[in-house]
This record gives sequence, C-alpha cells and structure tokens, in this order.
Amino acid sequence: MMKKVKNVLITGGLGGIGLNICKLFIKDHNVIIVDNKLPNKSFAKKLSDINKKNLILYKKIDLEKTSQIKNLFQQLKKKFSSIDILINCAGIQHLSSVENFSEEMWEKVISINLSSSFYTSKYAIPLMRKNKWGRIINIASTHGLVASVNKSAYVASKHGMIGLTKTIALETATSPITCNAICPGWVDTPLVSRQIEQRVKKNKTSRKKEELNLLKEKQPNLSFIKGSDIAALAYFLCTDEAKDITGSSINIDGGWTSQ
Repeated sequence: MMKKVKNVLITGGLGGIGLNICKLFIKDHNVIIVDNKLPNKSFAKKLSDINKKNLILYKKIDLEKTSQIKNLFQQLKKKFSSIDILINCAGIQHLSSVENFSEEMWEKVISINLSSSFYTSKYAIPLMRKNKWGRIINIASTHGLVASVNKSAYVASKHGMIGLTKTIALETATSPITCNAICPGWVDTPLVSRQIEQRVKKNKTSRKKEELNLLKEKQPNLSFIKGSDIAALAYFLCTDEAKDITGSSINIDGGWTSQ
C-alpha cells in the first residue's frame, strides 16, 4: 500500500496503456498527465468523475523536444513539493525494413520512446532524492527483450529503455528510490490496432482473423493483455511492499518470451 497521496507524472497518459494507468492512479493520487495532445471536454470529465478529491493536471508538450521537458519540470517544481512517481509510457511505432527506414522516423521513435524517458528521469531523480522517496516505472515491451522484423527503431528504443532502467536502479540502489520496467506483449491499444488494420488490408481478410493470426505468431495464451492489468502491476511497484524490487524487467506477455 501507499500511505499518503503521491504526485504521479505519467507521460503518454492519454494513450492506450497510459490511460489505464491514469484511471487507476487518479483514484487516490494527484496525477499529472503529459501527452502531445489534450483530452476533449467529455473525456476530461470522465477522468475527473473517477477522482473527486485529488488534482488532475494536463500538460501538452512535444517529448521530442528536450527543452520542453526541461521547462515542464521547472513549472512542476514551482507547483509541487515533490514528484513521487514517474511513469514513462509515451511511445510510437513505425514499420519498415532497416534499409528503407527513414532517418526522420528513426530519430522520432528514438526521441519519444527512449530519450524522453532519459530526460524525465534526469529531472525527476533529484526531486525524489530531496524527498527521500521515489518510483520510476518504464513501460517497455517484450520488444525490449526480443526482436521482430521491420521494427528496428521500436526494438532498439525498448532495449535501450531496459538498459536505462537497470542503470538508474544501480545509481539509486542505496536510496529509497526504485526503477523498474514493465514489458507487455500484445495489448489491444490504438498502436497495435493500426498494425492489425494494415494486416487486414494487406491480406484482405477480417479483423478477427488477423487478430488471431497476430496472437498466434507471438503470444501463446492467444489473448490480448489488458491495460488494466498493466496498470495494476505498475501500482504494485509503487507500494512499500515492492521496495526491494528494482532494476527488474517484468514480463506480462502471455508466455511470449518463454518460447
């Protein structure tokens, strides 16, 4: 359990997995949602309805731009006495062979998926040290442990995220700060949905068939991972009971990486 209200910063908080994490943490903590877009009014109200007593703050920034991340933390330091929990969930995908991968898309994927996690951690850790408590959770992927064709930037960024996680864990090991990575398999998110739609068009089949084919290729339990289950794991890693778990890459992948 967490004994008091925490200030939780979630990047990519309006995305598929990020939204589930926000919905869980909003129930009893202050949540700062960082995304490249802002929610519409009805969506914002739904999140507000979940939480009646704590603060929900939306910050629209471009995580490709280091200066915007730095400015964000300068603003947050003035508003909050601490940033207790950092959850790096922002991520994008692009499919192409290495030889055809555009330089622009490579830089974009690496910047958003990996570099932004480095910079948010860089600015959050001093605040955690000052308050003598902190949790950093990086939402990586099974692709941080194994590879797939046509996903060079995504795979490289997620492998890098796991390496970053281990390094931060070692550098904070003697303090009450932990850093862990969660590695989901296929989750029914907008990012995965777009991949399925591409397969439907390419193979001229039904969505249901392509969903099953996708799962058969990688995920032995033949079921998409629930975003709410990833959120529950992230929440547990923030509790006192998880204080000795650090530097870990925790799979939630339906058996994918057991093969």
